[in-house]
Amino acid sequence: MKRSDFSGRKSKLREVGNRDGEDRISSLPDAIISHILSFLPTKAAVATSVLSSRWKFIWTSVPNLCFDDRLFSECEDTPALTRFENFVNRVILLCDYSVNINKFSIICQKFSGLASLKFWVSYAITRRVRELELSINGYNNVELPDSICSSKTLEVLKLKSDFVFKVPSSGMCFPCVKILHLEMLYPKNNMVEKLFTICPLLEDLSIKGIIRGFGSVTKFNISSRTLKKLTINLEDYNDLEDKHQVVVRAPNLEHLHIRDSTPVPYVVHELHSLSKVVFSIVDVFMEDFDPPDADCVVQFLKGS
Repeated sequence: MKRSDFSGRKSKLREVGNRDGEDRISSLPDAIISHILSFLPTKAAVATSVLSSRWKFIWTSVPNLCFDDRLFSECEDTPALTRFENFVNRVILLCDYSVNINKFSIICQKFSGLASLKFWVSYAITRRVRELELSINGYNNVELPDSICSSKTLEVLKLKSDFVFKVPSSGMCFPCVKILHLEMLYPKNNMVEKLFTICPLLEDLSIKGIIRGFGSVTKFNISSRTLKKLTINLEDYNDLEDKHQVVVRAPNLEHLHIRDSTPVPYVVHELHSLSKVVFSIVDVFMEDFDPPDADCVVQFLKGS
């Protein structure tokens, strides 16, 4: 965003806020201005530094850092990718380290190397991040730093890619995560069999995946005594006769939403607390598909 754009907006705010031309926005305490800037993409928040000397460093204490490489266009001097990575590194260098990060988000279509991503995530963990959102396209097996598994401040984790990380020897992962949303291209058994059983405080789990068997059946084993909301959205392109399998053991589950491309049996145990169920079969090839009959749904809800 150009400086002239911000100057124009600032003039309008001054005019609306006070007919005498007083700049009431700039007269607000730094903490309030920083809170307002936290609702903007980080690129826009940083751009406010050119408004005046009063605004030069306010953005450095924003609690939300949201980076999106789609906001960086190509130019003759520097490729968009390089400009994006340089921008993230510069922001990290200048931000106030004493301020806890409420939300840290990275949306990126490509990387020059995944080492930068690991560094950024590690930085967010050390800044005591509460919500972490990563959306990375074009990579398989994106490795995350070990520190993410033991964070005691991380409560919301949203991952869009095929991420991998080392489960601690204690067998417990994400000790404080309550909301876990995963979007995986090709979920692997060695990940999904472990991940959904080792989060001690998990309440909201969302799984979206595209399945290609590659000679094996993908198995989802979801076991949690704290889970209250479960959303599963699966598209199975497996050529094998046997499709994916799902087993749910969640005695405190209240809301269940399932969207699947195949009418595979879901084994759901202990439905003591369940109050809402949405169950749909959707053909990924947009062809006619017979919906599950009532008996099928009843058998599904009974579990085994």
